[in-house]
Amino acid sequence: MAADSGVSSVFATPHCNTRDPRKNLRTPELIDAYHALQRLLDEAGIPVTVLSGAEVLARGRFREHLAAGDFMTLNGSRYLLTEFYFDEEPDYMEDCLAAVEAEGLVPVVAHPERYYCVQAAPQLAQQWADRGRVLQLNKGSLLGELGEASYLTASLLLRRGAVSVIASDAHHFRYRNPHMGALLDCLAARFPEADPELLLRINPLRIARDQAL
Repeated sequence: MAADSGVSSVFATPHCNTRDPRKNLRTPELIDAYHALQRLLDEAGIPVTVLSGAEVLARGRFREHLAAGDFMTLNGSRYLLTEFYFDEEPDYMEDCLAAVEAEGLVPVVAHPERYYCVQAAPQLAQQWADRGRVLQLNKGSLLGELGEASYLTASLLLRRGAVSVIASDAHHFRYRNPHMGALLDCLAARFPEADPELLLRINPLRIARDQAL
């Protein structure tokens, strides 16, 4: 589905929750799984490159594993995809994002439009962007599939130029899928000021190459 919609590379970002025994920290087994998936894609003739990563939940033993370098960054770069509980407190979020930066990493804030504190005060996410933190919207938010609050907040952040990346946040081939065609149609129709080339190709590529956005 990704390839059919023009996608050539995918960051595969399994959930990494340090409270969960399936925590998906950086291990030889996880790295082998990426290679195995790429082999299967190649054998099936699907022209998609899988890039490594993880969606790291900032809870549990987050700081301990962060300091130890245990998390899978995006394609081994300085960029760490970081998520929070939807009802997380903004002061705690700020502390965690600052901790990521203290380790020499750049936080990529997963779906900021879905956090209740950002929905209540979008300037919070704007401040993150102004400080060089990367904001990654979910395509489902812009398509109106994740609730009105997520749609309105995502729209506002996109129109303000605070967003660096839009991702599928794919979880399944039926719902929250990796096909990006509807998103491209949505951007053209509702957000003509947005630059799909920048949001979907240039910035993700620079992340994969560990370059500044």
